[in-house]
Formats: sequence, structure tokens, C-alpha cells
Amino acid sequence: MDTDVLVVGSGIAGLFFSLKIPDKYRVTVITKKGSNDTSTNFAQGGIAAVFGKDDSFKLHIQDTMRVGQGLSNRQRVELMVREAPRLVNELHDLGVEFSLDENGNYDLGREAAHSRRRIVHAKDLTGEVIERTLIARVLESKNIEIVEDRVALDLGTLNNRCFGIWTFNSSSSAVEFISAKVILLATGGAGQIYLHTTNPTVSTGDGIAMAKRCGIKVANMEFIQFHPTSLWVEHPLERAFLISEAVRGEGGVLTLKNGKPFMEKYHQLGSLAPRDVVARAIARELKETCDKYVYLDLSRISARRIKERFPNIHNTCLSHGIDITKEPIPCVPAAHYLCGGIVVDENGFTGVNGLYATGETSCVGIHGANRLASNSLLESVVFSERAAYYSVSNISKERYRPVNYTAGEETMPSEKIELMKHGIRKLMWDKLGVMRKVDEMKNAERETNSLAKKISLLEKEATPNTDFSNLRNMILVARLIISCALQRRESRGLHWVEDYPYKDPNYEKDTIDN
Repeated sequence: MDTDVLVVGSGIAGLFFSLKIPDKYRVTVITKKGSNDTSTNFAQGGIAAVFGKDDSFKLHIQDTMRVGQGLSNRQRVELMVREAPRLVNELHDLGVEFSLDENGNYDLGREAAHSRRRIVHAKDLTGEVIERTLIARVLESKNIEIVEDRVALDLGTLNNRCFGIWTFNSSSSAVEFISAKVILLATGGAGQIYLHTTNPTVSTGDGIAMAKRCGIKVANMEFIQFHPTSLWVEHPLERAFLISEAVRGEGGVLTLKNGKPFMEKYHQLGSLAPRDVVARAIARELKETCDKYVYLDLSRISARRIKERFPNIHNTCLSHGIDITKEPIPCVPAAHYLCGGIVVDENGFTGVNGLYATGETSCVGIHGANRLASNSLLESVVFSERAAYYSVSNISKERYRPVNYTAGEETMPSEKIELMKHGIRKLMWDKLGVMRKVDEMKNAERETNSLAKKISLLEKEATPNTDFSNLRNMILVARLIISCALQRRESRGLHWVEDYPYKDPNYEKDTIDN
């Protein structure tokens, strides 16, 4: 298949990028499963932007920089924050039905570590509403095509230029090369390498793994954001249900099972402290009490407001037998967002001609050691727009036909693959979770190195398919996280090591994987 622009991933980053490409170019969006199987679709909170009369760009920048703990790129943060109101209005003009107040203005919510109410939302279904709208606009565009069930396997590169991507066609079970002049990696994060995650099953770090196999720089992989409040259930789900931070912004309070609030002893903002602080606090309390979960008490919020502001959370909890208008929500942390990724500049450029990355797949320098709530959707639209404009202004006329993709012919038993994937998830949850120890991380390094060798041998024999592709990407991304975590001998933001409980100024820099 030939196209002008190839986009890997159908979340907000990939779709917004596609819509910004001029009509004269043919755009092909490929997605591993369905077009709405994305992390964007499950984002509840909203998109941060300055609209309030008591708010300012300066305050939004300060909040982002403070949470990033010395690793955020100030110039790029400023760029993002200043573009936010324009792009939020553009999303609204595209048809995204954001919630409005009685005066017809955006109903601004507040989330942890934000000094003002600045979260533009569509109740608690913001991501789903954005995703649905962008897909509708893409389907209306004559130059954009979405191809589902197409798994990206590897980049086709030569002489520091990317000419396309090897893919696995799930429908025909064939390996096919898609040639393109511009390639965007927008494959999302890698939450599925953890036992408990809010990410969908497609989030296996594919873009990062493909880039790393080509020698492209990857950074800050140790900074895994664990969302403090996912719904606790007796048997872990494939994707944990997120309880939005906005619930705490409306007055929800974290308590122990005996009803006693505990966050005030960890941070002056209490239940609205930054995510890393809250996640660690919950982990400590659970360790001390031996409880399985803490509670999120919504008794300060009226039943009417709960149903109006959080209909999805209310209905989902009801399906689990919990009426959140009358009882608290049992919560535990879950892997949620990857702050590191493929190193790119402010235009999403990877350093390899023709290849770009945006969204959670990339590391543009916004989040640093921790992500401020609701900056992720914002980051995606800001830098995807820039990547679209920059990429077509530097588009190549060259085409390249690669040699055949080399692979084995043996079909790997799915049970064997699932067993290995579960082993990775449990190992990462136990050894590279909210709180870490050096000796445990070194054990994880040895175990993943050993497993990687086994997978490498199997790769020579196995025919490409979705499950095996996920497995080999998961093990590589797991090793990248461990490598970066062992390099950073301090505690900063989302990376908390009991052996090094303090910040070290010598580590106020990005961690580039070697």
C-alpha cells in the first residue's frame, strides 16, 4: 500500500494530526483494533486551558513546572499553555460538546495540583466525546482513510529516513508494507505492561518499541504515572475503571476504611495533592493497614451534582453494586500514563527524516517527572498540529521498496504468549510500581533480560501476529523502564526509590536510555 501520510494510532494525537494535513495529501490512519480502541476514549477528566477570570497563563505554566519537578522544558510548556484556549475553542467548533455553565461559558472543573478551575470537560466522558467527534470529522474528509485491524510491526528505515511501516493485516494474516512520505507514531502509552492499569488492551508501547529497535532515542521511561483512584474489584480487570480526579476536585475526600481522612498528613493540598504524592500515600497506608483499598468519600457532594457531573462513574459503580450517592468508592492506584517516550522536538520530529511522534508515545519535555492532570489531551492537540504543519513542509518525494520481512513460520500457542505477558505484568507491578527498591529493580532487570532472550529466539521461529507483536514490544518497553529507573539514583516525581528518598541536583536532567 502507498500513501502520502501514514498515521499509526487513532487517538486524539493521530486524528487531530490527520485533520491538520492539507487536503492534497492522502492520509492513511492505521489502528491495531477498532478506531475507538484508544486511551483517549477512556479519558474522563478533561483538557486544561486558561479561561477563568481569576486564572492566567503564568499560573498554568507555574502549576505545570512545579509538578514536573525540574525536568519540564519551560519554553515548550509556555508554548502549550498559550495555545490551549485557541485549540480548545477549535475542538468546540469541530463539534465537541463541552459542558457549559448557565451563562453559556465552559463549566470549568478543578483537578489535583491546579491552582485554579481550568478543566474544560464533557461531564466525565470528555475523551469519549472528543474521540467520537474527531472520528466523525475524519470520516467526512475525502483525503483521510482509517484502516482497522492493522498491527504495526517495524519501521522501514534507510540512511536516516523512514519510508514506511511493516504491518500485520489481522484480516488476511498477511505481512504488508505501507509506504509513506510522512509517518506519525501516535500509538499511546504502555500501561498494559502492568498488572493493574486504566489503559486499554492496545496500550503495549508499540511506537516506543519500534523506534528503539531502530536506535531512536527514548527518555524518561522511569516516570510512570499511577492514577491514585481506580475502582477496586475483587478480581483485577483487563482495564481498571478510572475514578476521575475531578471527583476530588468537586469535594471527594480520601479516607481509610474506618472513615478517617489521611491525605492532610502527606500534603497541604490534602486529597487534591499531585498524583504522585496521593498514589504513594495510598500505597503507604495500604501497606501499614494491610487493607486492600482505601475509600473515596463523596458525602460532601450532593446526589444531584454527582449524577449531573459524573453520570458515567455513577452508572459504572452502580453496575458493581455501589451507589456513590450513598456510599464511598473503594479505590486503589493503577498504572495510568507514561511521561517518557520517544525523544522529539517541539515539532514532533524524531531526528529520523520523515518520522514524527506525538501524544503519549513521545517525550516532548512537557511533563518532566510528573504530569499535571488534564495536560495530556492538551499536549496532544498542540504538538500534533505543529507536527502536521512541519512534516508536510519537509515532505520527501522519495519512495523506497524494502526487502521482504523476515520471520519464522511456526504459530506460537496463545496460551504460552499470555503466560509470558502475565509474567511481565506481575513483575513490573511488584518491582517497578509506585514505590521501588534498588535490589528489586535489579532482580527485575535480570528476569526481563532472561525473558527477552527467550522471546528473541521464539521470534525467529514465529509467524507475526497481534499477540506476539504485543509480547515483544511489552518486554522491550519493560526493559527500558527498568534501565531508566536504575540510572536515576534519587527520588523525583513519579520515581520513588526507598534507597534514595531525596532529590539529587545531579539528576535534574532527562534520563536517556543507553
